[in-house]
Amino acid sequence: MSPRPPASSCPLLSPLGIDLIFATPQWGKSRLSARRRIRTVLDTAWETISKRTKLPKNLSPVVTVTLTDDAAIQILNRDYRHKDKATNVLSFPMWNSLDEIPADVGETPLGDIIIAFETIAREAKEQDKTLADHFSHMLVHGFLHLLGYDHIDDPDAVIMEALEINILKKLAIANPYNDDTGL
Repeated sequence: MSPRPPASSCPLLSPLGIDLIFATPQWGKSRLSARRRIRTVLDTAWETISKRTKLPKNLSPVVTVTLTDDAAIQILNRDYRHKDKATNVLSFPMWNSLDEIPADVGETPLGDIIIAFETIAREAKEQDKTLADHFSHMLVHGFLHLLGYDHIDDPDAVIMEALEINILKKLAIANPYNDDTGL
């Protein structure tokens, strides 16, 4: 579990709790500094969203991030999305939107983000991106899904992609949609 930042570092914002699960040793071997990167990326995303959205009162959000492999994510993708193949990131939101989260309940799970090492490593190479940048993008993408954002319809995709681009820019990461690589 990644420690929460001190409350004084985010006076107007409840700190984001992060439970981190390393489900395969590949992540540790990657030298990605995943633990630190996850904290930085998700704090930036949370701060950005909180400035744009009315949040439930006294919300102390918690996200679980599982870093796994293609075999494990393929099973989840098959069982929950009926797609029998590995994918880069899956999100399992606890709520359909931020509006559904009750106020004044304290620590509240937002959901789970699962990221597959082999797929994002392959995609990063194919798209000529660093593993760190592509991982950060997939983390932001998955986090936005937890908050109710989606890209099924074109208008929703435009909103979600603009948010991703904005958050990644704050992290000094180039626009991932400048080419036709998609997700």
